[in-house]
Amino acid sequence: MCGIFGSITLKKNFKIDKRLFLNSLALISHRGPDDEGYFINDKIAFGHKRLSIIDLSKRGHQPMFSHNKSSLITYNGEIYNFKDLKRDLKFKGYKFKNKTDTEVLLNGLIDQGPNFITKCNGMFAFAFYNKNTKISYIFRDRIGIKPLFYSIDNNQISFSSNLKAISTFTKNHNILDQESISSYFSFRQPLGNKTYFKKIHSLEPGHYIEIRNNKIKIKKYWDHKKFFLQNKIDKGEEFYNQKLSNLVESSVKYRLISDVKVASLLSGGLDSTIIAAIINKQIRKNFLAYSIGYSYKDYNEFRYSKLVAKKLNMHHSVISTTAENYFDDMDKLIQLRGSPLTIPNEASQFKLCNEIKKKATVVLSGSGSDELFCGYGRIFGSVEDFKNIKNLDYFKKKSEKIKFIKNMKKRYGKTSFKSITEHFLSLYSYTDENIKKKILHKDINQKKINLNIYDFFSKIFEDKYFDNYLDRMQYFFQKYHLKGILEREDMSSMASAVELRVPFLDHRIIEFAATIPNKYKTKVIRKQLELTSDKSSEVNDITKYILRKAFENEIPKQILDRKKIGFPVPLHTWMSQKKIKDRIYETLLSSKSKNRGILDTNYLKKLLSRNDISSFSGSSKVYQSSSAHKIWMCFNLEKFFLNNE
Repeated sequence: MCGIFGSITLKKNFKIDKRLFLNSLALISHRGPDDEGYFINDKIAFGHKRLSIIDLSKRGHQPMFSHNKSSLITYNGEIYNFKDLKRDLKFKGYKFKNKTDTEVLLNGLIDQGPNFITKCNGMFAFAFYNKNTKISYIFRDRIGIKPLFYSIDNNQISFSSNLKAISTFTKNHNILDQESISSYFSFRQPLGNKTYFKKIHSLEPGHYIEIRNNKIKIKKYWDHKKFFLQNKIDKGEEFYNQKLSNLVESSVKYRLISDVKVASLLSGGLDSTIIAAIINKQIRKNFLAYSIGYSYKDYNEFRYSKLVAKKLNMHHSVISTTAENYFDDMDKLIQLRGSPLTIPNEASQFKLCNEIKKKATVVLSGSGSDELFCGYGRIFGSVEDFKNIKNLDYFKKKSEKIKFIKNMKKRYGKTSFKSITEHFLSLYSYTDENIKKKILHKDINQKKINLNIYDFFSKIFEDKYFDNYLDRMQYFFQKYHLKGILEREDMSSMASAVELRVPFLDHRIIEFAATIPNKYKTKVIRKQLELTSDKSSEVNDITKYILRKAFENEIPKQILDRKKIGFPVPLHTWMSQKKIKDRIYETLLSSKSKNRGILDTNYLKKLLSRNDISSFSGSSKVYQSSSAHKIWMCFNLEKFFLNNE
């Protein structure tokens, strides 16, 4: 919906550099091109860039004051059930001057404080200030759909939708965090509340910051961990089918609420097709749908997206891009978001949203269902690998046992793990540790960093709250992995002034999904004990089974029976082009890169000279470990460093 930026002080007689504040606010202009505003006094400085979605009139201007001018809010997001909440507040005597959800949120906070958020269904990041009580709140939504960054320094807390606004506004806050850079190569994002800057943090989903009596406290207001305890109680497949269907349809209906044009992303996969089918059922008109891909074989799903669009009578647009346009978009997006991209297709989604913006301002995405319903079969199925290698007596046939041990060695490079954490990290890390040591400069203390990383994961995977590995894994993907996906979707869409909504991540669906017994998420057709999950899942499992069953009568069978595929970018082909090669060489082997002391330019030179850069065949795992992908990651990071100077 918008971009927010501001600062709150614990000092008296707060004086702000207004020019610096407005210059920093201008860095998030792309998030809100329709209106802008700010308010500064001796306690707070609140700024806002508006993307108008609900009530397009000037009455939706922010920062927004309450009726009696006692409270103020700067807000990014949507409260989808705002009309219901508004009725309740009107009954209590609250007055409303506009039709926005912003004013509903503002009055709700005045009435009930942080407890009001438990009634809100939506995505949000906002700062609220009450002049009478001198209490402030900075909130982020339950699952992290909307970004919120902050820094605390010299009795002052600054916050923003964007890292660059804070790093520009606050002195000495652009110092790079080496642990986060290492995490980028392993996990494509910093861990927990870390960012790429030492002194700037990401407010964790389901948390808020309270500033009261000159003290700053970070508090948790939501966590769905407790709902996993209910998945031991089996209420029957039909119960879960029906309730899931009702919840997803309700969620889509909420996310179609808008005063501007709405479109839908359509990859041709299961998740986006379900969203499209529900839209078609609820609206029954020529709805806008968009797909992106590349002209090369195996680099698009146009055959499937066109099939769905035709069946559902959608107005379908297919977008593609060239190598030079891709790298131009990549440069621009890194500059706008103020941090590295996470995966190559993020620049492509930026391109797609630029096209969507020509006709619509809101788009619905199918993101989130893989994390909720065990859609990553090779990963979630690996729980069985760990269980079986720990208990080889489970094998009745000696031949099966021998084959299984051989397959374990082939997949993991080992046949024993000292802990669940070690097993999970062997799967989840995108870059081999030995390769990462070569990529990063020798002066970076990788040993210490890896100990910190292991400690972070062990707190999650050795958590005694859960009684099984699979629930822990699901919780991790929903609580931590999703955050990176959602941040890149927000950044790539809002860079084009397009609001992206995610129906599967309605908190009601997240909570309900945790209660579904795991046997309904992955249906095992047959067991081949000698196979590890990377081989077995493809042929023996039906992933996201309960989701498929809930909507089997709504979507084409060709889509229902499809296996999940990734969204690769033809980096290998593009890197064979001289212009692209030169672009990468000039960036990675520059004197600035060498003098920075983060990437080992001698190793990069060897990597760039390899013959396999412009060739690739194999699975997504092979793609991620390929030379071209490693070069892309380094190029991406160096572009961020240059932008941060």
